Amino acid sequence: MTPGRVSMEWGGATNGHLADEAKRLGSRPLVVAGSSLAKSGILDAILASLHKAGLSPTVHTGVPPEPDLDALQAAMNAAEGADSVIAIGGGSVLDVAKGAAALGGTGHDARAYHSGKVNVPETVSRPILAVPTTAGTGSEATWVGVYTDKEAKRKASIRGGAMMPVTAFLDAELTVSCPPAVTAYSGMDAFVQAVEAYTSIGANPLTDSLSGKATKLISDSVVNAFGAPQSRQPREDMLLGSYLAGVALNTSRLGLVHGLAHPIGAITGAPHGLLCGLLMPAVTRFNAMSDLGNDPIRFMTGMKYDQIASGIIMFAENYMTGLGAETVAKYSERILRMLEIPSRLSEIGLREEHLDAVAKEAMSSGSTKANPRPVTEADARAVLESCL
Repeated sequence: MTPGRVSMEWGGATNGHLADEAKRLGSRPLVVAGSSLAKSGILDAILASLHKAGLSPTVHTGVPPEPDLDALQAAMNAAEGADSVIAIGGGSVLDVAKGAAALGGTGHDARAYHSGKVNVPETVSRPILAVPTTAGTGSEATWVGVYTDKEAKRKASIRGGAMMPVTAFLDAELTVSCPPAVTAYSGMDAFVQAVEAYTSIGANPLTDSLSGKATKLISDSVVNAFGAPQSRQPREDMLLGSYLAGVALNTSRLGLVHGLAHPIGAITGAPHGLLCGLLMPAVTRFNAMSDLGNDPIRFMTGMKYDQIASGIIMFAENYMTGLGAETVAKYSERILRMLEIPSRLSEIGLREEHLDAVAKEAMSSGSTKANPRPVTEADARAVLESCL
């Protein structure tokens, strides 16, 4: 399952081409946008183009950086009366917009879907046009949204066919104005998603072609996107890599990094991409620290880490076959330093007393179950301890 249409055009969001795509989907779109987009004036330009195309948009803003059920419910309420949804923002905005499009007006509240009591509709009622302004989650390519239940301190996904965007509109110019921290965090999220989709037990030759390409695009460009934010090519490569990883993970799923990141995020409120980057070195080493024996999946995992490592430019001259996982771990550590991302969980508020609960919650995650090395609760706790 992927978006039916994908448009890639530098500047396309404000030159009228986004409005042309929107017009195909309906006449009364709900535009869900990030607050920073509204402040920059870009949202006004997009709305003007929508009006010029004869559309009657309504606007919903105020989505928090890490969306909760209250934010989802507010967007669901706003979607009633709309015949389509245009999501313009980072992963949080896209997740909230996708949930609003699929779940608004169904007669059930956000908590009913988040708890699993009610299934998400599979039939699209409000087609979604997804326009990412960060290169990170790949939400424009997935049928998943992640939300936090603050009361239960639980972060989990809602997924279903009605949440898949009909069109993904990739305009890398929109990512240029990202603050450095957002570029760093979202960039690490994209890299981790690409690697985990590539090494997951659910991977297949088709997803490998997507996630393998994504890993190369992102590892080559993330530092330049952070250090030279106005440069066009790194921004375009990051956005394409993020999208490809999103398409891949729909099928392959992810791994232990994401299995741990969600419960940690529910406790600390730390940005998801920050957590993914922080956890990546330890999880990569955990995956490498097992007797491969005759297990073909784990043997293939070692080969895949070799393939990833051989394509990382900064290590290409010194890379040795068989050391792929350690090379990927060292690359991740170096990128954390270069992007000024914390390297210890204690720096973002996680404490020893939280570890048992996080490890237990991680065991119920589909991401953990897709990890290339089987994970016990004790394993998960040991990884957390090594990062504390």
